[in-house]
Amino acid sequence: MELTQAREAQLRRFFRWLNRRMLLMWRLGFGSRFADPTVGYIMVLTTTGRKSGERRRAPLNFALEGETVHCLAGFGGTTHWLLNLQSDPRCEVWLPDGRRTAGRGEMVSDEMRRIALVRQVLIRSGFAAKLAHPGLDLAEASDEQIASLGLRPDRRYEVVKIRLGEDVMGPGGPGRPQVGRPDSRRRRVRPGAGCVAHPEVQKVTRGRWSSSPEARLMKGRTGHGT
Repeated sequence: MELTQAREAQLRRFFRWLNRRMLLMWRLGFGSRFADPTVGYIMVLTTTGRKSGERRRAPLNFALEGETVHCLAGFGGTTHWLLNLQSDPRCEVWLPDGRRTAGRGEMVSDEMRRIALVRQVLIRSGFAAKLAHPGLDLAEASDEQIASLGLRPDRRYEVVKIRLGEDVMGPGGPGRPQVGRPDSRRRRVRPGAGCVAHPEVQKVTRGRWSSSPEARLMKGRTGHGT
């Protein structure tokens, strides 16, 4: 699917708007809601800004295979978080089940592997894939069709694999909404829940994750969602 520069700019603005709202939901403790075939399977990736040196967060669709996460750079080599990873491959990953781990990202260079992973992640991307590629049956599309997908001819999807490392504790994740507070003043994240131990948030979220289909999926760690 080829887009004009104006359409690409519109998509970038839309996804920036959408990402801010997704991050707010994570901060309110509703990360577990982003593990659904319709909404998509979404994680939060934290990188270090290549120019600012500040933490940059981006919600991304992903596929999980064992202890490796795969995600797509939607705008190819110009994707900001990908450029950050190329400058500093160290990152952090928050999964919908609340697990937060350190990781190290690298590009997938094998072309056939890239094609297979583009298909896999797009199928798990819910409405975002339908918005980007309307009318395309991702499961039935040929490898040639998948290989050429991108928002511009010179910006095909790039695949990044992130090997998950040790769990990360303490402040710095999506956590509680930050209203004029530094990360160090956020409350501790309740282990395994992906939400902040705030009384009002607990009233809304208590018990929902542990009994949901998404929880059973993530506990199985299959990474396929089918």
